[in-house]
Amino acid sequence: MSNNKWIAELKTVLQVAKARLDVREKKKTEQVAKERYTVADYIRNNKVPRARIAVEHLIREDYKIEAMDRVEAYLDTLLMRMQLIKDRPKNGAVDPAIEQPLANILWSAPFLTQDIPELGQITLMFKKHFGPEYVSMCEQNKLGMVDVDLLRCLSCDLIPKLLIEKYLVEICRSQNVPFEPDQTVMAQDEFWTIGQRYVQHPPANDDKKLPPPPPSSSSNGGGASSSGGSGGRLDFPTAPSNQPSAPIPQPQYPNINFGPSIPPPLPSAAANGPYMGFHVDNNAKTPFNDPFPQVPNDRPAPPPPAAHGGSDDGFDDLARRFEDLKNRK
Repeated sequence: MSNNKWIAELKTVLQVAKARLDVREKKKTEQVAKERYTVADYIRNNKVPRARIAVEHLIREDYKIEAMDRVEAYLDTLLMRMQLIKDRPKNGAVDPAIEQPLANILWSAPFLTQDIPELGQITLMFKKHFGPEYVSMCEQNKLGMVDVDLLRCLSCDLIPKLLIEKYLVEICRSQNVPFEPDQTVMAQDEFWTIGQRYVQHPPANDDKKLPPPPPSSSSNGGGASSSGGSGGRLDFPTAPSNQPSAPIPQPQYPNINFGPSIPPPLPSAAANGPYMGFHVDNNAKTPFNDPFPQVPNDRPAPPPPAAHGGSDDGFDDLARRFEDLKNRK
């Protein structure tokens, strides 16, 4: 029962730490974005040394934001594998599936406890569960499982000057502020050196490299050596004409008869006349023969209409017809 209670408490603390990390990341990202404008104002007011100090602080904040994102991912991993922590083997060994995220969280906890106090609480809970020796080994990275990028983000090493200059260049470019970086520092960047050489000594129009000549045929093998003395330039061979000098012979195929030929149509009498179509003689009157047999009509003929002599005869006629209809039914 105590183990279940400890697991429930650990799950709650992990969820709170993950939520707090997400909030702190957003706040620090907004703060760094505002401080970029301050750095641009320093450059605009010719306060370059102060701008470099501010940029160094921005780089450390960017590193901390990246580290928080990675620790949040490791916390999420522990939450999904909580059952492996609960089902700890009897010998007290740590499951390999949770060993790496656990080592990264325990190592980064002393650096992020000021912003995320729940990480210190997580460290104390794991000391009771896995023992203080294991937690101490993770905090000192004696197991060698801490991520290299996390070590770089949370280390206390000095920020390289080249990185500071690159940050200044990008901030001034985004804010449209003129800035000339330190050439001695930027000389460490190979790509920057190549770009500066191109800007300072642009190639002349005459020195542009011409495209390589097409490969010559075997018959003109000595053309390149003979043209070497004509002013240092190569004479390219003339492109061949698209029209062939002689017609290309078409292949002759044998006449193979695959079946009997179709006979020509029979000559008609009206073929030579100017009229095209059917010739029908409208004057011939032939009787029409209906091919369908006649159906006999067995229905009785209707009675002849009665003379309209008076009103009584008309009424009697209607009554008689009504009786006839009832008898038919």
